[in-house]
Amino acid sequence: MAKTPRTKQQVVKEYAAAFPASGNLTLAKHICKENPNLFPTLDAARSAVRHVRGNNGKVSRDRALPELMKKNGKAGEYKIPKSLVPKKRIVRIPDGKTLLLSDIHLPFHDVEAVECALSHCKDPTNIILNGDTVDFYATSRWESDPNNRDLAGELQASRQFLMHLRERFPKANIFFKIGNHEERWEKFLWRKAPELCGVPDFKLEKLLRFEDLDIQEIGGRQLTKAGGLWILHGHEFFNTFDPVNFARTLQVKTGVSTIAGHKHKTSQHSVKSMDNNTIACWSVGCLCDLEPDYMPVNQWNLGFAEITHKGKKFEVNNYRIIDGEAYR
Repeated sequence: MAKTPRTKQQVVKEYAAAFPASGNLTLAKHICKENPNLFPTLDAARSAVRHVRGNNGKVSRDRALPELMKKNGKAGEYKIPKSLVPKKRIVRIPDGKTLLLSDIHLPFHDVEAVECALSHCKDPTNIILNGDTVDFYATSRWESDPNNRDLAGELQASRQFLMHLRERFPKANIFFKIGNHEERWEKFLWRKAPELCGVPDFKLEKLLRFEDLDIQEIGGRQLTKAGGLWILHGHEFFNTFDPVNFARTLQVKTGVSTIAGHKHKTSQHSVKSMDNNTIACWSVGCLCDLEPDYMPVNQWNLGFAEITHKGKKFEVNNYRIIDGEAYR
């Protein structure tokens, strides 16, 4: 005597009884895969599962067997997924006197200008290398002279400078801010050797011996404050044009007192609101070659800044370097 074929409902009930903890969709996938003649589509299997478990409206709840029922998801059962965005933190520079050096572009630096800046600030509490300390010419995606593409030489010159800095200022807190030129290294790995991304030995902090020299790295997009003054490299703004007065651009873009490098120009701009709050912004000159091959004609100038700060109060002395001498 031929065996009576099982109905769709019988099949679903058997699966529901065998796998009570499985979700409706998971259960439907198993049923659909193992019973293609009865359930040609996943939607058909899922609808049957919801009906048997009492999840398909009042009628299905009234007819479902108590032992097979599965409660509908409650509000709040499904949480917002975790974000891939890391939690942002602000680096706060300790109170005291801070020497801010921006855009040194080793090994294309101006030795006389760097010496002027280091000699001018006596016993700084902090030294901030505010981005583009290293040029990373060899890893640039722009066309460049192959005779100058010497990555090993760039790294050696950079390590030598950092060792000199630590030897010269043994008690200072030294902060190394990642600028757009340092970001070239990571982007180079993304393009040419993605397998090395995340390998500790190829991280910039390892290549430049930050741990050995007690140097703290500040990320390229990481916010930094000295008292009430915000510190940026200047590349944090997307597609920022080259303004006549970059300090004014900083005031417009940030709305707070800010200092930055990146544009290789010394400038200052301040505004006062109706409630007598003053916003002052500065851009800092560079310490690199003023006549590079790719842009021999420009409006750059050599310079550095000293910041004295305690609590929320701060004072900025923004210096230009002319003929090896610092001028305010």
